[in-house]
Amino acid sequence: MPHVIRALFLTGLALMASLPVRAGTIEITDLAGRQVRIETPVERLVISEGRYIPLLAMLRPYDPVGSLVGMMTPLGWTQPDLEQQLFASFPEAKNIPLFGGRSEDSVSVEKIIDLAPQLAIFGLNDHGPGAKNAEMIDQLTAAGTQIIFIDFRADPLNNTLPSIEILGRVLGAEDRAGDYIAFYQSRLETIRQRVADVDVRPTVFLQAHPGRFECCWGMAEGMLGPFVDEAGGLNIADAVAPGPTAQHTAEFLLTENPDVWIGTASGTAKEYRDGALPVALGAGMTAEMAADSLARYLAAPEFAALDAVRSDRAHSIWHNFYNSPFNIVALEAFATWIHPDLFADLHPEKTMQYIYDTWLPFDLHGVHSATVHHGAR
Repeated sequence: MPHVIRALFLTGLALMASLPVRAGTIEITDLAGRQVRIETPVERLVISEGRYIPLLAMLRPYDPVGSLVGMMTPLGWTQPDLEQQLFASFPEAKNIPLFGGRSEDSVSVEKIIDLAPQLAIFGLNDHGPGAKNAEMIDQLTAAGTQIIFIDFRADPLNNTLPSIEILGRVLGAEDRAGDYIAFYQSRLETIRQRVADVDVRPTVFLQAHPGRFECCWGMAEGMLGPFVDEAGGLNIADAVAPGPTAQHTAEFLLTENPDVWIGTASGTAKEYRDGALPVALGAGMTAEMAADSLARYLAAPEFAALDAVRSDRAHSIWHNFYNSPFNIVALEAFATWIHPDLFADLHPEKTMQYIYDTWLPFDLHGVHSATVHHGAR
């Protein structure tokens, strides 16, 4: 969205947001099944992971960090480009205190209490405080902070939309949440209806962080693993290593020889330019760079021998979709790769652009999926 148009857009939203919000109490059931009473409006909140900021921006594009008084990790850990856009449009975001590092063990409960939030938004099971941390829950609750757990990681197919609905209610953004939920459900239902009629489910290996860790970590239950089945494929990691992730040998991959190989790319444009091995996507990456990054990795003998690579059915998807309300883009990509004829009309990159243009006060930079073509390197 051009800067002038975006400025007008944000000004209009800000005028709408300036309308008084009725004070009251709402009751919600969070994704941990906990009954929580929350006083509204919420004027002071903390989040565990900075990657939740795009969700806040979707619900409150005029002021995504206005009531955010602390977070465990900065947005820049996973999306440095988006963090710079956030700082440019909302300079106050530079001063948001951090109360931890990249793990639950790093979290300072005392620091959270010092920030005096009304509300803490945590993930069920991600890098931050989880729903099983009874001691932390008791400490924060005793200090007057209510906690709600959301989830885009442990069971995203079932928990993404309820998480958005809950935050829409809590933050007084029911209409925006409802609009996005309707959009998401429509895209999801299209995929489900078509997959219901498929007779053959191609085999798929979904590999996490290709090039960043030793070969080969597969996703099965949780995160993006279930998206394979939802898109009409058969995840070969499910039967041999149930659980969110597990390491498989190159021999396993060669023996199973999946019809489709998909890697969740966590490499950056800088890593790609420096010649580093992690498969890269996201800001700063062109389609040509993304395909070349993927080809570099798959040139290794254990991958080059796979039928998926030889038949142009090896792909990469942006890793950050694994914990994102925008994961519908990943599901669309999986569907087009697993059943290309059935989903020829889907264009995941255009879906991502539509999400940004419609709901976010930021520009979309880079590409978020790629395919390697046999003989490209």
